[in-house]
Amino acid sequence: MAEFKCYICSEKAATGEKFTFTNNGAVHFDCFIAHKRKELGTQNAEQLSELAIILDAELNHLLTLLRVDAHSEDGKKHLQAKYKDIEKAAGETTRLISALKKQ
Repeated sequence: MAEFKCYICSEKAATGEKFTFTNNGAVHFDCFIAHKRKELGTQNAEQLSELAIILDAELNHLLTLLRVDAHSEDGKKHLQAKYKDIEKAAGETTRLISALKKQ
């Protein structure tokens, strides 16, 4: 199990928890969204909310895939490929959220 330190709350962020990576490092989903919401204020609040829902769904999907127990080699390969696809999508959504600026 991998462990990282959340750059906002300084607590551990471990495999099995909802967290993502930004240019600043590992960050819990809740810490990331709360920090971004505070940073933006009312600017881009609706867009942040929509992207947060998407990222939450992607991270939940990743956690669900971690609980899948594939037995065959093909099953393990498919599971790994799907995990990487969702991980990439979560990374892209994280970048979109990070790019939101106060206007």
